[in-house]
Amino acid sequence: MKILIIGGSYFLGRIFTMNACQKHDLTLVNRGQYSMSSYHVKELHFDRHDQKQWAQIKESFDTVIDFCAYQKGDIKIVVEALKDHIKNYIYISTVDVYLRHTQHIKDENSPLEYRHFAGEVGDYIYHKRLLEEELVDVCHQYNLHYCSIRPGNIYGPFNYAPRESLLIKRVIDKQPLFHLTDAKAKFQMVYVEDVCQAILTIIEHHLFDQSFNIIHDEFINYDTINSILQKIHPVILEDHSIQEAINQQYPLPYPIFKEEEELYSGKKIEAFGFHYTPFEEGLLKTYQAFYPVFSKNQ
Repeated sequence: MKILIIGGSYFLGRIFTMNACQKHDLTLVNRGQYSMSSYHVKELHFDRHDQKQWAQIKESFDTVIDFCAYQKGDIKIVVEALKDHIKNYIYISTVDVYLRHTQHIKDENSPLEYRHFAGEVGDYIYHKRLLEEELVDVCHQYNLHYCSIRPGNIYGPFNYAPRESLLIKRVIDKQPLFHLTDAKAKFQMVYVEDVCQAILTIIEHHLFDQSFNIIHDEFINYDTINSILQKIHPVILEDHSIQEAINQQYPLPYPIFKEEEELYSGKKIEAFGFHYTPFEEGLLKTYQAFYPVFSKNQ
């Protein structure tokens, strides 16, 4: 299958490219910050907003996978340029597009969030939701199939975002982990390889014209992470309040307060033979990937 990937060199896109290039004919469009030249892929280096560059692509593709659409118009510009050369469009969205603070577990039929919250995170959610509408509208206009994939907190090797790696680094650096005595929130994670396999499942089963949450149903918290890392590497645990952790600049990349808690169902994709990696197994693999990076600096 011929696949055009937008943004296939950074974390999720990178892992997907590394996996999918073994089975599919891949062309990557990115700005060239991270090279994928060691893999059997074709790379086109340009900014996704450059209409002239899109117009020069005359090759046909079965599917477009868009890992880096963030602003209104990002999908439209691609579809209008390639409408005669593509059949399907997969947009990597986020579970954050759902209506917040409902106190319900959100599945693909749950209402979306139409409020525009202040700040960088609010802007991110608002534009991701707008792009979901844009995806459906522009694909209907040009008779293309579409799919919106909504991952949750993605973790794993090559995660450049300062999240689970900060806690893993503390362990390797022999710094204590904190048991947060007043943290109440639960949250969910999804291993990066699982998101890649979900995308391949959707392509191979032709599961278009719908959306999928991709997130493990396992509810975890900071104590879950501490417990798993304790099994992997000797570590000291210290009791601290959230405020004490903040004062000491302890990494808090995931929800800590009950009012921050947003929970989701990722079961829909499982009907097609898909299985999630247990969090303990995924965190071990992530630790093993980061260990050589952090230990060499000691």
